[in-house]
Amino acid sequence: MSQEHVQTLRPSGFGWLWLGQAVTVLGDRALGVALPYVVYQQTGSLSSTALLALAGYLPGLLFGSLAGVLVDRWDRRRVLIVTQLLQGAVILLLLLAGPGRLWLATAVMFTELTLSLLALPAGAALLPTLVGEAALARAMARLLVATTTARLLGPVLGGVLAAGAGMRAVVLLDALSFVLAAALFSQLPGQLQAPRGPRPSSLISSWQAMGQEWRGGLRVIAQHRVISTLFVTLALTSLGGTLVDPYYMGFVQGVLHATPVEVGLLSTVIGAGTLLGSVAATWAVETIDLRRLVSLGTITVGGLMVGLYHQASLPPVLVLGAVLGLPMVVANVAASTLLQLGTPEGFRGRVYGALGTTNAFMGVMAAGGAALIGNRVDVVPMLTLAGALTVLAGLAALALPGQDREGGLAWPIIGGWHARARR
Repeated sequence: MSQEHVQTLRPSGFGWLWLGQAVTVLGDRALGVALPYVVYQQTGSLSSTALLALAGYLPGLLFGSLAGVLVDRWDRRRVLIVTQLLQGAVILLLLLAGPGRLWLATAVMFTELTLSLLALPAGAALLPTLVGEAALARAMARLLVATTTARLLGPVLGGVLAAGAGMRAVVLLDALSFVLAAALFSQLPGQLQAPRGPRPSSLISSWQAMGQEWRGGLRVIAQHRVISTLFVTLALTSLGGTLVDPYYMGFVQGVLHATPVEVGLLSTVIGAGTLLGSVAATWAVETIDLRRLVSLGTITVGGLMVGLYHQASLPPVLVLGAVLGLPMVVANVAASTLLQLGTPEGFRGRVYGALGTTNAFMGVMAAGGAALIGNRVDVVPMLTLAGALTVLAGLAALALPGQDREGGLAWPIIGGWHARARR
């Protein structure tokens, strides 16, 4: 085994990824709570918050699969560092946005989230390289604990800063988080990229090669039941989740009449349940059939969503929100583990890129429809529909292949390559 490969398996490599992703989530969650709240407060329009959400989903629809191809071709460590720095620089442009400049906020979010399309699959594709297959499920659960903790703190920071110091402070916090994350990712082992063939000799041949790689990723998805079933499940989950985005602020302000601090508190309570779910997932993914975790967890989330969005006061919403996080994160960890184990190393970037494109398409449908509907339909029926779609996603997950008694995946992957979950 080469010295370089030994280095990639050291615990410190995972530790830098763990900490860097937690930091960047912290800033994102702070801004993610504060910006839609301020936009809805200034405009009182569901169409405005829907347009902001649409700007978040369009990049994935337009560039998600291309980003996945690039991640499989480039040094993933370098991709993480450069994208974080660029995202931090772009987010500072929100300092110029004001009540009459919704277009600028929309453009900034579109650009920043376009850059994130490279960072997200790069981080996901790095994880198996850093920890190995045997520790993958445990590492994913521990990574989720870190990011969930950041999701707990981010909304509180965003709500408090927005209420006390204004949006400028929240923007500066998010920009700083990107810079710090880039510094942490710089400590990762170098040259973490998938093996690839000779470089194309011209620009045209380069684009042709990228097209072939993209089509190869789609073949992996289409030909293997575990990946294609997960795509259907996650697409429906995404449609339900993204339908919440344009209507959420209408619910918390129009129905619950929540303040910025209370909005942050609600997000934090949901995050607390998610943190508990992260701890539970560390045990669950190694002892319970992953298919059942995905299906039953997703169905439970959908049912809780329906119950939550039919409340008219904050206390019961806080209770249901706290419970919501636990099955949500367990189902997510199980689905991500199945997807990682079911995809060969050289295709992970493309598969995650295609998944991002699929999720983005669902987001564009949900946000675009909400922008057209505007205030003509009440928020509660639309949020109820979001919960029903999530239940449907859980039912679709019942088609996932089962596991053998040792916890391995009971299906062959490409060319006899067989993924097996080990304790």
